Amino acid sequence: MKVILWNYRGAGKPSFAPAFRRIVQQHSPNGSCRLDVFHVCTQEVVVVISEGSRVSWVPAAVYASTDFRERRILWEEASQLINQGFPIMVAGDFNCIVDPQEKMGGRPFLYERPFLYERKVKEFQDFLTSSGLIDLGFFGSRFTWCNNQQGQTRVWERLDRACATAGWVQCFPDLHVSHLPRIASDHCPLLVSTDTYIPVRHPFRFEKIWLCYLRSWEMVREAWSAPVRRDAMYRVSRRLELTRRQPRRWNREKVGDIFRRIEESEEAIIGLQAREDQRGGLADVEMGELRSLLALHDGLLRQQEIFWRQKSRATVIRRHQNRIRVIRDEEGQLSEDPEVIQRILESFFRARWTEQPMGGSSADMAPPLSRVSEEETAALISPVSDREIREAVRSLAGDKAPGPDSFPPLFFQRYWMIVGRDMMAAIQQFFSTAVMAEDWQRTFITLISKWQDATEPGHFCPISLCTTLYKATTRILAGRLRDVLPRLISPEQGAFLEG
Repeated sequence: MKVILWNYRGAGKPSFAPAFRRIVQQHSPNGSCRLDVFHVCTQEVVVVISEGSRVSWVPAAVYASTDFRERRILWEEASQLINQGFPIMVAGDFNCIVDPQEKMGGRPFLYERPFLYERKVKEFQDFLTSSGLIDLGFFGSRFTWCNNQQGQTRVWERLDRACATAGWVQCFPDLHVSHLPRIASDHCPLLVSTDTYIPVRHPFRFEKIWLCYLRSWEMVREAWSAPVRRDAMYRVSRRLELTRRQPRRWNREKVGDIFRRIEESEEAIIGLQAREDQRGGLADVEMGELRSLLALHDGLLRQQEIFWRQKSRATVIRRHQNRIRVIRDEEGQLSEDPEVIQRILESFFRARWTEQPMGGSSADMAPPLSRVSEEETAALISPVSDREIREAVRSLAGDKAPGPDSFPPLFFQRYWMIVGRDMMAAIQQFFSTAVMAEDWQRTFITLISKWQDATEPGHFCPISLCTTLYKATTRILAGRLRDVLPRLISPEQGAFLEG
């Protein structure tokens, strides 16, 4: 699981949304879990998280008051919560430091000023010690907050941190906390991760934004003008394969330049902020460079917003990995092993969807009450026209997730002047030969949870992501059968209801 905690003043400002989406897109905070709100007050939000077979644990997101008297209330409430014995993580903006080394700039912190020491350090230290909270450490900048002033009035402090009980640390031994770059706020976002990294290979997928580039049209035209022998279906399959080749590198070098520039600007910002930490400040030239980089980063995020709005599906913006993390086997035991989960699901659905031999013969079946007339038969088997194919392709939702061919209907709709003739010839070949190319029939099957806390194979529903050519072909078949089925199918046979 990944959790982001960020004190951002002015979340309604235009600059917040692109900055927040950038963090989510870059770090993909996730977690397949049940979340129940336990307690909400002005200084903390406490929830209970349940993750499959794991022991439930409690994260408390903190936004402590700047008034030490109000903070005492928080320390008392948090201590009572911790004494209940649950694995607990307390993280966020504590508005307090535990050591003078956690402050730089401004008026020097002196132990000789007992009032300041008692209120800003010792009470916080006593709370952490008495409650048994462990500071989880961090990677990144030493300080999480800066007042963004200039010259000698500039101050840095580590006000944000993540702490946890020993029981929580035992539950998540691979944890790590990162101080993300302080870019659109005066506070660094905290990234708390308990996940073991699982690499995910992203297949090629046609992107909607490519339509905005003249070069994409040139690449498609080059691929579809290449000489290809054999039948019409093979020519379409081969030219789709040729179309996949160039966009990968072109997208990485040209279209993807915006993402590289965002990363480069973030690296430069991190470098300057680290230099600021070490030196206690920056020269005027460097401070100007930092301000310029922050402005550049904000502009790039706005460009990225345009890119995401042009993406083919809104779910791609979030980039959450909808993984099945736990499943119950035939004996009722929960398993988190990916190989065991795969075996259980494959076995379950193979048994459910494998055709079972049936006794008897077709002669034993009752004759149908209605028959297809000769005129209807002639209409059903008549040659498929170019117009019929064009209308079928246009009727497909352009932004639907693509299947194994990697090309959504939008590709064929927009580049129809280039690919349309070959596509029509290929579909007409299928209807005249009743033989479909194997790559047209390939399908991605994904499981969609029907329950909030799905732990059994029966809690998931399989859906198919087919190739666009397969969708267009079945759309033509469905269109021809639409006028005949109402007379042949009983109203009670709900499987044939549209939608």
